[in-house]
Amino acid sequence: MVLKDVVGLITGVLISSIVTAQNTVAQKVKRYNRVGNLKIDTSFNSNYLNDFMVPYQEFADLHNCKIKIRNKNIKTTMAARPHFLSLLLGKRNRRYVILVNKKETFKGVHLKNVPSDARIGLFAHELMHIRDYESRKVTGVMKRGFQYLTHAGKKNVEHYTDSLTIAAGFGQHLYEWASYVLHDSDASDEYKYYKSKIYMSPVCILNQIEESYLKQ
Repeated sequence: MVLKDVVGLITGVLISSIVTAQNTVAQKVKRYNRVGNLKIDTSFNSNYLNDFMVPYQEFADLHNCKIKIRNKNIKTTMAARPHFLSLLLGKRNRRYVILVNKKETFKGVHLKNVPSDARIGLFAHELMHIRDYESRKVTGVMKRGFQYLTHAGKKNVEHYTDSLTIAAGFGQHLYEWASYVLHDSDASDEYKYYKSKIYMSPVCILNQIEESYLKQ
């Protein structure tokens, strides 16, 4: 191999490496979109952002929160939680993540199948988890974590969060979500049973909506 060929080979390898690196960076950049302090997975941004923004725009107190929405294999449709290490950096530096189930074999409710009004109810519920965390000191957030270790504790937290959602004006949407999960979704009977034991029932949601109207 002559010197010219060696130089050509090295040049080709370098160019290929640079192009590959640029493509990798481009893929990482395109994986998330930013909307204010929201960092959103591109697939969520394309399919669900309009519905998500319906409750988010109403919750001005959360607009300064750093929230990341990303896909992950989890045991429910969505889950909101604080980034653990950020809790140690002070309240102004807290970060939160909203996880969206991406597991195709998931036997619960897949977000892609949920009607728009019901999705809005679910999104409002997850944002209320973040509002709850924001209202607490580090010890209070950790207490919430410990509550999830028991059935009674988890039920208490989720009923409280449902109440926050209703008080925030999204009771009807929450009803649509609860009703869809239990009566119209293709979720397994086991999953529906679990949901019925942990979260407010559609009837309970309607009753609380009516009670809130009577108090006004």
